Amino acid sequence: MNWIWTSRNIGKAVKNAQRLRQILGVFAKHGFEDVVIRMDLGKFVPKKFLSPKDEESKNTPVRLKEAFEELGPTFVKLGQVLSTRPDLLPESYIEQLTELQDHVAPIPFTEIQRVIESELKAPLSSVYSDFSEKPLASASIGQVHAASLHSGEEVVVKVQRPGIDSIIKNDISLLSFLAKALEKYIPESRILNPTTFVEEFLRTLTLELDFVVEANNMIKMSENLSDMKDIVIPKVYPELSTTKILTQERFRGIKVNELNEHNSAHIDRKFIASIGNRAFFKSIMIDGLFHGDLHGGNLFILPGNRIGIIDFGIVGRLSQRSRDQLVSMVMSLLSEDYEKLCYQYAELGSADPSIDFEGFQRDIRNSLSPYMGLSLSQMNIGKILIESTKIATKYQIKVPGDWMIVFKAILTIESMGRTLDPDFDLLSEGRDLIRDLMKNQYSFNRISKETLWIAKDIISLFQVLPRQIRWMFKKFNSNDFIFEIKVSELSEIRKQLNENQKNMSTTLIGAALLISGSLSLGYSNGYDLLGFPIQSVILTGFGILFLFRSLFR
Repeated sequence: MNWIWTSRNIGKAVKNAQRLRQILGVFAKHGFEDVVIRMDLGKFVPKKFLSPKDEESKNTPVRLKEAFEELGPTFVKLGQVLSTRPDLLPESYIEQLTELQDHVAPIPFTEIQRVIESELKAPLSSVYSDFSEKPLASASIGQVHAASLHSGEEVVVKVQRPGIDSIIKNDISLLSFLAKALEKYIPESRILNPTTFVEEFLRTLTLELDFVVEANNMIKMSENLSDMKDIVIPKVYPELSTTKILTQERFRGIKVNELNEHNSAHIDRKFIASIGNRAFFKSIMIDGLFHGDLHGGNLFILPGNRIGIIDFGIVGRLSQRSRDQLVSMVMSLLSEDYEKLCYQYAELGSADPSIDFEGFQRDIRNSLSPYMGLSLSQMNIGKILIESTKIATKYQIKVPGDWMIVFKAILTIESMGRTLDPDFDLLSEGRDLIRDLMKNQYSFNRISKETLWIAKDIISLFQVLPRQIRWMFKKFNSNDFIFEIKVSELSEIRKQLNENQKNMSTTLIGAALLISGSLSLGYSNGYDLLGFPIQSVILTGFGILFLFRSLFR
């Protein structure tokens, strides 16, 4: 069976090589052939892929967006994720990548039916009393259909595209290869940390491909917001959901981004903005679990001025420590304590002690000074935090990607809130909550709890410390005790010395063979080649080969 395994791997390698050529070709066609050449991958690009003249009239962000669209689902998702990272890309790129949409032809209904019946191990008609063959939406990862259960409940069924997981995995492996080449051959790209970004992107897509994870996110969010009756999360049907199928309650309402297209006289926009803001602050500050892809298409206004939230494929999570840091950052902004804000960023991004902290504070102060003295309703907290993060990146302070989800969510909430209510103030609902959280950080219960953990750690330390000290002295008194000093450069120096030694040996052998070949010219045993004794030709030939090998190494 080894030949079957080998043939499959060869087939996969050939397929990946073809896909790599396609990816590089598309980027070259859209005007990025200089980048491909600098990455030492120009040999993979056929001449037919060179960019046409009409591409020269387009700016770089537009060409990048079009290249992502042409390359399909993985790259569309990559562009969408990049659009949430204004700390990595200029605003012009963010604007274009935000427009990326999944332009994907619907899957034939027969394939949808086959996936559902295969996953649920039952005929479609026995599970759903009615199932619309026409999809409500068709995206790169899944397709959504309206359906009804035999109990009469209206649902929507999200079905994963057949084979999309293997397509994405192959593309991610190629993206990882390209990220490493980018860092190696284009030094200015290292500030973006492409390899780490691809690893984070892989984790995000892996979770998004598992509909069980999305179902669990919905159930958890529903529990967290159960006391807010005006916020509705779709009911999940776990018995009708798998890793590739998600069955959930159907909402009938008006999407926030379509509000102006409908008769919305009965909608209390101010109330909608207020309850949405409260739910957002609770999710982030109290629960540490929040919707990571908030936009008008994922929010429904339901009868009774309630808000329905859908699409929980991407969620953000904040630990208690991270929530405390976020509260401190917001309080630093409110009190205009920019020095404290800089320290928060340095701690958040594990800053190197050698950074120019004075310069960092100066840039933060100069960037945020226009906002000084403004009322809270005039400030855009999300924008301020993102601008601060850009400055932190400039000083090699790498803010974790999860935090950019938080900042982008704050920016989106502010934008939608002011669309609904021109007087919307993000911090009006959260101000008291933030103060309570600040007090909670220094409350007797919180300090007692943290002191207890510290005491437990100290006790554990004292339990093992005598044993460690005894072992250390025992080792010190032994005959084989040595100090070992490690220098990070030594291994590289040792490697280089070994290479030099090998080159010298190769050169000496080559020289010796050439000399032997010259000396043997005068001794013929009757066998000649090209008029010279054969032993002389052989020795000289091998000598030249050894010298050339040494030269090229």
